Amino acid sequence: MKKFILIVPSNDSEKFFINKNYIKNVRDFNIPYYISDYNIKNIDYNNIGGILLTGGGDIDPAFYNEKKHCKTNDIYIERDMFEITLLKDAFKRKIPTLAICRGAQIINVAFGGNINQHIDGHMQKEDKSIYTHNINIEKSSKLYDIIKKDSIKVNSIHHQVIDRVAKNFMVCAKCGNIIEAIECTDKQLFFVGVQWHPEALYDEDSKKIFTHFIQSIK
Repeated sequence: MKKFILIVPSNDSEKFFINKNYIKNVRDFNIPYYISDYNIKNIDYNNIGGILLTGGGDIDPAFYNEKKHCKTNDIYIERDMFEITLLKDAFKRKIPTLAICRGAQIINVAFGGNINQHIDGHMQKEDKSIYTHNINIEKSSKLYDIIKKDSIKVNSIHHQVIDRVAKNFMVCAKCGNIIEAIECTDKQLFFVGVQWHPEALYDEDSKKIFTHFIQSIK
């Protein structure tokens, strides 16, 4: 069986769902993909070539030992528990992982970091395909090796951000004092979380991220 990309969808109380932009970015590479539920017992790691974590609601702050902020919402503990277990297993097995928006945050939580539960001014009103600000990329990072730029334009659809960075991870991009991306300190492993939504921008910089992710699988 050819290895596939496991895509973790968003959800509400009644259904799973996924923005078609995630599918479009994966489908471009003609690689099999599978959209999961949140049952870790259904996961066959032997057939997973890579993992793509999508955006979604907030993470239960109990997972990083903090009380719930009044603006923390859309919590689904079932998804939190599934993704945390999935990430820990994927890390041990060195499965390439690309995590977007909430995905970057759950990586940080899974490995011992925490989240700033609310900031103002980062939930853009414009369409997701529109740039709203620049980020600066650390030149010593894998992200810089991928994009070959120290600054790019991105979108912004979030109200929470990474605060204390987890062990074995490093900040690879920031906007002012806001962490915009983290990655595993082991450069041989593609384990990257970005706070913006590259799947919606679909520009050359975003395509480089997806291309490198797919190449890490192959």
